[in-house]
Parts: sequence; structure tokens; C-alpha cells
Amino acid sequence: MFEKMIFSLLRVNELLGYCNEIKTFLSSLDLEALPIKNAAVKLSVKVEEALAASNRKRSSEYTEWLKEKDRNRDNSFLAFRGLMEAFTYRKEEDLVVAAKKIILIIKGHGWTLQSGGKKVQSAKMASLIKEMSSEENQALLTLLTANVWYQNMVEDNAAYDALLEEKSNINKNQTVYDMSTIYKDLQTACEELFEGVEVLNRISPDATYTQIATFSNDCTQRYLAAARTRKTKNSIVDETEVE
Repeated sequence: MFEKMIFSLLRVNELLGYCNEIKTFLSSLDLEALPIKNAAVKLSVKVEEALAASNRKRSSEYTEWLKEKDRNRDNSFLAFRGLMEAFTYRKEEDLVVAAKKIILIIKGHGWTLQSGGKKVQSAKMASLIKEMSSEENQALLTLLTANVWYQNMVEDNAAYDALLEEKSNINKNQTVYDMSTIYKDLQTACEELFEGVEVLNRISPDATYTQIATFSNDCTQRYLAAARTRKTKNSIVDETEVE
């Protein structure tokens, strides 16, 4: 009744996608009066648990993302600071005066604030931006046509802070998962569902069981085809590298 799914061929994201599709289809059926309901509920629970574990695992990627955001805000700060320095060499006295005023403001919050700790840098950037937001200082930026350079710094700093807050929110709800067990349990729940449907359909055939098998077999064919295609391509690449 069911085509055999070779779970060992699936990547983690494919396993999650495969089981999630079946879970979603099951939720569209009326299983209330059928003995297979418990197996369907179990699969649903295991899918949700696996998805939660997978999302938690992604939180470790925030470290690299934050490094990139921090580099961006460092660069935009240095660019803005360097632009102000460059303006002090202009011949127009009003531009020189405006640039020197902004330089004094920057120095007041940390001329090399980009080299400090991340938390300290965020605090200094926040105070710098707050002071620069005054009408008088914004007028200086307009005079120097430096609004875009300043805005880049503001936006890059905001992007870092937003990502840091996102990571913090995830860590507040942190749960330690045994990933191998989570995925193994998901596979087992899926297999038990298939076995249960086959047994129950032999005892008391029902059109719903046929629907489940038909949909699941379609999923199995699609995911196996993709997995086998990938495996074939990888084999060809390996052989080419050996030659």
C-alpha cells in the first residue's frame, strides 16, 4: 500500500519537509472516528518538535551574522568619521567649521568607538546618534551634504541592534535538544503511521486510508527522486575530481 521511503537518503531539511507535508495533509482529513488518529497526532507532535529543534539550531548562526552586521556598522562609522575629517581640508570656511563641530561631537562619544566591546560600542553609538539627531546638528549634516553617509551609519547600527535583540529573544526560550534522537523519533512516527494504516486497512478498509497512502506515496516519489538526482550528481562530480 505504501512505497518504501529510504530515509537515509534524505537530508534533515528534506526529512522535515516530507513529514511536514504528510502532517499537513492529515490535518485536512476527518480522522476523529478512525483508529489511526493517535498515530497521526503523534506524527504531528514529532514534526513540531523537530521544527522547533531545527529553528533552535539556527540560533548558533547568529554569531556569524552579528559579526557581519558589526563589520558593516564599523565601516559606516569610519566612513562618516573620515568624511568629516576630509571636510576640514576644504577651502570653504563654513564647511570647515561645520565639520569640526561634528568631529568634536564624535570625539565626545568615542573617536575610536568601533574598536571597543560590542555592548560599549552600541551604547556609544546610541548616545552619538541621539546628540546628532538635534535640529542644529542635522542642519550641519545638510550643509555638508553628509546626510546619506550619516544615515548609513544609523541604519547599520540599528540593523546590528535588531539582530542582537532577535538572538536574545531566542536564547530566552532556549531548549537543549538531542538532535539525533529528535530526527530518529520523527522517522519512527512516520513509519508507525504507514504501518498502522496498512494494518487497519486490511482489517477494516476505508477510503481515508487510501487517501493517506496515495498522498504519502506521491511525497515519497518526489523526495526520493530529488535525493537520488542529487546523489547521482555528487557521484559524477567525485568521479571527475578523481580523474
